[in-house]
Amino acid sequence: MFSKPPEYWAVLAGMVLYMAIKNAADNPLKFRILKTLASALLTLGFSEDLAPWVRDSETLAAIAIMAGGLILLDTLTSIMSDRDFIKDIIKSRIGR
Repeated sequence: MFSKPPEYWAVLAGMVLYMAIKNAADNPLKFRILKTLASALLTLGFSEDLAPWVRDSETLAAIAIMAGGLILLDTLTSIMSDRDFIKDIIKSRIGR
């Protein structure tokens, strides 16, 4: 796991720093840390498996995972925090 090239670690560190400061005024520190940590761990875990799909480059895989993970986490967080939206989905499933 730690035998990755320096470029990989530079990209991972850069993306982690970017995610940590993104929307700093809107989100509490604890939330930003957890979201950043989750994305970084997903990147470490999946970059080697995703590399064959992006020109065998773990660096490109890390960028894809961090960017995709950020979009996915932001989308899920927005959906889950919108109680009216969730109520509408439940009502439509129940049929009321």
